[in-house]
Amino acid sequence: MRDYEIIYVVRPDLSEEQRAAKDERVASLITENGGQIGKTDDWGKRVLAYEIKHHTEGYYKLVEFQLAPSAVKTVEERLNIDEEILRYQIVVREVS
Repeated sequence: MRDYEIIYVVRPDLSEEQRAAKDERVASLITENGGQIGKTDDWGKRVLAYEIKHHTEGYYKLVEFQLAPSAVKTVEERLNIDEEILRYQIVVREVS
């Protein structure tokens, strides 16, 4: 198990309930693949640096988690087909 963090941006036109369901879906995607969720941080609605899929704003969320390196590709494949997530990035955390 390695330490990772994901930051993802969801569409700004989603309701509060839809965003909560999307957050739960991302968390369950990690746990279904044998991961453990750590700290989560909701950054709220922010202006994007450039337009993505005709949106100039998005809701940002940061999630720290532990996952086997072999399962990261599976998580990324599932996130790639989700049209409500505008962008995401998974990086390895350097724990000191």
